[in-house]
Amino acid sequence: MRAAAITVLTILAFAPLSSSSIGIGDYQESPWWESTSMDRDGDKIHDAIWLAIDSELYDWVDAENTIGVIVDFDHTPTSQDQEMLEREVDFQTQFRYHLIDSIAGRIGVEDLIEASRLPGVVLIELDGILTTQMSDVNDIHGIPMIWEDTGYTGEGSVVSIIDTGIDSDHVGLDDLDDDNSTNDSKVIAFYDAVNNPDKTNGTEIKAYDDQGHGTHCAGITAGTGAPDFVNIGVAPQAQLVGVKVLDEGGSGSFATVMAGMEWTVDKRHDFNIRAASMSLGGFGLIEWTSSEEESVNRMANEMVRSGVALFIAAGNSAVSAQIGTPGSAEDVITVGALDKDTSIAVYSSQGPTEEGRVKPNIAFVGSSVMAPEANSGD
Repeated sequence: MRAAAITVLTILAFAPLSSSSIGIGDYQESPWWESTSMDRDGDKIHDAIWLAIDSELYDWVDAENTIGVIVDFDHTPTSQDQEMLEREVDFQTQFRYHLIDSIAGRIGVEDLIEASRLPGVVLIELDGILTTQMSDVNDIHGIPMIWEDTGYTGEGSVVSIIDTGIDSDHVGLDDLDDDNSTNDSKVIAFYDAVNNPDKTNGTEIKAYDDQGHGTHCAGITAGTGAPDFVNIGVAPQAQLVGVKVLDEGGSGSFATVMAGMEWTVDKRHDFNIRAASMSLGGFGLIEWTSSEEESVNRMANEMVRSGVALFIAAGNSAVSAQIGTPGSAEDVITVGALDKDTSIAVYSSQGPTEEGRVKPNIAFVGSSVMAPEANSGD
C-alpha cells in the first residue's frame, strides 16, 4: 500500500499553529461559475455529467436512472432551496452544506436541464468519486533529532484523519502512554459520514475502520509504535479525530467526503483540531477535471480559511500536470511521494495544476512505509 506522503501533516503537530501560518489565496472578484472550466458550453451543467452518463468505465447512473450531483447556488442554500429541489424535480437530498453554497444528492437524468433553470442554481456538478492513495521513514527525515532537540512530539495537538476510519483498539492507537489503566485515549472523537451521517456530536460512535487505509495513515501520523516501539508515528503524543468518508472498498463520493470535511471545521474548537490529513484523490481515468472551482476543492480551501491546516496527497498518476482533486486546491498543502532513497517516487503525481500553479508543495517518503494494520490488534 502506498501511503502518499500524508505524514508531513504532523510537522504542524510539533508546534502551535495559526491560520495565518499558511498563505491564503485571494477570493475571486467575479463569481467563480462565470468562468469555470467545468462548464465550457455554458449550459449550467458540469460537462463531466454528460461524459459520465455515457461512460462504460463506471456505473454513474443507477437502476432508477438517477445520478449523483452537487447543486451549486449563488447563495448559501436554505431549507427552502432544498424543498424547492425536491418539489420541482426528482431530487433526493443527501447533504446540505454551509461552508460552500451547495446541496448534494441524486437526481433523475431527465430532470438535469430543468433543475439547472431553477432560481438560484448556478451549476450542477457531477458528484465524483475519491479513493485511497496509498525502517523507518522517521530516520530519513530526521524526526528523532527533532524529538531530541526540541522536545516536540505532538503533545497538545489534534489531527483529523479524513479517510476510511481508525481502528481505535489497535495497541498503537488506543491511548497515549500505552498504559491501559490511564484514561488518555488517542482517538478522542469519531464521525462516520458513510454509515451514520446523522450522528454528529463525535462521541456517539466508537471509532472503527473496515478497510484499513485510515488506520495505516493514523499510525504513521501519531502511532505510539506499541507493542515493539519500532515503527513509531511522527507525532506520537498527538491525539486524533477519526472522520470516516470512504467505505469498506476505499472509495467515497465528493458529497460524503465534503460532509466529513465540513464536520471537521464545525468541530475544530470542540476537539482542538489543528490539522487534517486526506490521503485520497480522484477516481483514475474518470477524474475528468481538477478545476479549482470543483466543490471539493472549494470545500478544501474553506477548511484552510477556517484555520485547519490541510494536507492532501498529490496522487499516484505518475505523470505531469495530473494533480487530482482535491490535492489541486490552491490553499492546501499538497504532498508528493518519495522513495526511501529520497528520490521522487515513480508513481507520484506531478504538477502543475490545471490553473498552472506549482504542486505538490512538499514531498515525503510514501513507499514501503510500515504502519498499523486495522483489526489486527498489533
